[in-house]
Amino acid sequence: MGLERCGFCGVPIYVRLAASWNDDGTVTGRYARGTRVVQIYADEINHILEGISERIGHDISRIIVEGERKATIQFNRDLLRNVPPALKAVFNNRVMARPLNRFLLRSARNAGLGSGRIVEYRWGSGLVADFERPFNIPVLAGDMLGTVEEFYGQSGEVAWTGDTRRVRITITLGGRASHVDEERLRPVLPPTLPGDVEYERCPRCHLPLDVSRSYEFDLAKGIAVEKETGRRIVTVIIDSLYSVFQELESELGEEIPEMIVELESQYVAANLPCAARCFEDLDSDAMRLLLGDLKVKGMGNPVDVEVSGGGAVVRIDNPFSEELLAGRVLGLYKAFRGGVADVDWTPDTEGFTVIEVKASG
Repeated sequence: MGLERCGFCGVPIYVRLAASWNDDGTVTGRYARGTRVVQIYADEINHILEGISERIGHDISRIIVEGERKATIQFNRDLLRNVPPALKAVFNNRVMARPLNRFLLRSARNAGLGSGRIVEYRWGSGLVADFERPFNIPVLAGDMLGTVEEFYGQSGEVAWTGDTRRVRITITLGGRASHVDEERLRPVLPPTLPGDVEYERCPRCHLPLDVSRSYEFDLAKGIAVEKETGRRIVTVIIDSLYSVFQELESELGEEIPEMIVELESQYVAANLPCAARCFEDLDSDAMRLLLGDLKVKGMGNPVDVEVSGGGAVVRIDNPFSEELLAGRVLGLYKAFRGGVADVDWTPDTEGFTVIEVKASG
């Protein structure tokens, strides 16, 4: 199986080095504990971002790049926070350029973002990389830009040509970067509540066995898929979602959260999990089961679920996104019950959100 995977469960070693699955329904950076990540369907997040762009008639690629760039910079700063300055200086030299570039590409592959190779590297000036089967190109471009900027200590710009089959990403360092004001993209993260989520863990790498049971990682292609459905899974930094959603709302108005909820509910209703076939109707037990994967994906901990004839009420501790979770609950409800329903949710200011769906008419 080689050195890149755990010899017992088969999960890539980088996954263990990069992330920790916690008993509160969150997944955080192992060496950057202040950073949360989430496993999410690739076509799900594409559906949201592309849907917003289509509805407003505006290309939001640069906003996405900025959110991902900033979140990646913060992740790398957290990662290197305890590294002595003398050791940090070692990174910023010609000798370390090649292993750093390999680290960049391996990180993208293990996160399921695609398989890349460096086409051209110019010390102090930038690089050109080709990626096959890239996940959302602005997300990938922002991730690369943030990593390169932080490790080489220079601001930069990113451009790309290509499509979802193959894309060439060019990063130019030392130029005038036209980034969105970082203060506008700075996420204000809510507190995290303790939880009692229990995982059966691998005896060797200590990751939850649900990770290896649920996902298949193709390191050559840079793709992870859910075994049950064959759908592509990617790992993204939650801070980037916060940043992008906040910037969109700041730029385009208060209708953005409602738009996100509606798009997510449409996606969920059209892509029900396989377990949904076990139920003819939606009751509390069914809803609880259908939300059960939130924990291993780092989306939060559903601690209270109640479904009645007139609607549903769900409390989720440590939610990764109130809007996406509200859309998920609404989508599940409408898929089973049909008709028209409204959804409301409380903002996550104290570590939880309460989502309420009410049938209309």
